Amino acid sequence: MAFKDIAGQKQALSILQGTIRKKRTPSAFLFSGDLGIGKCLAAVNYAKTLNCLGPQGPDCCDKCSSCGKIATGNHPDVLVVSLENVEKTLSLKPKESKDGNRYEYPIEAIRKIEEFLYLKSYEGGYKVVIIDDADAMNLNTANAFLKTLEEPPPGSLIILVTSEAGALPDTIRSRCTNVVFRPLPLAECKKLTEGRAGDSPELAMNLAGGRPGFCVSRDFPREKERFLSSLQDIFSGSASKDAWKDKAEIRQWLELASVFIRDIVIAKLPGHGQHSLLGDLGGLRTPNNRPFAEAIKKVDIERLLETHRLLERFKGVLDFNPNKSISWNYVSSLMKGCLD
Repeated sequence: MAFKDIAGQKQALSILQGTIRKKRTPSAFLFSGDLGIGKCLAAVNYAKTLNCLGPQGPDCCDKCSSCGKIATGNHPDVLVVSLENVEKTLSLKPKESKDGNRYEYPIEAIRKIEEFLYLKSYEGGYKVVIIDDADAMNLNTANAFLKTLEEPPPGSLIILVTSEAGALPDTIRSRCTNVVFRPLPLAECKKLTEGRAGDSPELAMNLAGGRPGFCVSRDFPREKERFLSSLQDIFSGSASKDAWKDKAEIRQWLELASVFIRDIVIAKLPGHGQHSLLGDLGGLRTPNNRPFAEAIKKVDIERLLETHRLLERFKGVLDFNPNKSISWNYVSSLMKGCLD
């Protein structure tokens, strides 16, 4: 894959290819934007283009040995690190944050990345480090990285990739060239993911919000089943306070909760009763043990919309890593309250 194969990011790719065309590659980039919209893909292709043996203008050939090695993660001068692969790439385990709500890069990861950057290039091209989940650097880890961002080794490039740029310290953001990736138009996203969104394509597309990678990387049927099961536990009063493992799982649950509220509102509109993205909800029993179909007839739409607004507001609070148990109690009370 090359830049020409990346769909829907014309503005971001124009900036990136412009730096290559003008031979003005900065020492550090910050790629920001929602999950699943091609940030890492673009980062890898930037590394491929910089080190390509037969570049096609401001794009890689995607055929030479260098391009092949980078694509398969085997290039000695290109390192791609994420929380998911840090144990494999750096022989380090992510560490749990002090509040226990998420995992972070250990400070040793920065030291190993710096060692990599300061080694002489094996193949004579750029040394490139791509750090996905860059927001998983805590303040101490980020501060340890400042000197390298300020004074990088010649012929090196650092690309930080994040879906939560606001979680990075200003000192990090200000030292990078920021490139923003935006969601794709719905029609383009649907075209890219057709046949690849499992057996819940409409739900996947609704949640994707222009993020094609989102559609193909998640198990929507399983997520939906777990969500509805935990929702029934909330309504029956038997819910566990440990229903969420981490912030990503909280965010997924809240997304489905918003769809649930949407489905109820749609069901109350004349002629739209069967259009549920979550499927048949008839088996649910509400907080007063009433059948779902009976309960929603008496629910006020304004209360539903207020619940939806509060859920959306709470998503923004996730950036501050709230306590999981308190968060669960709050969200549970919202969900019970909208149907009580």
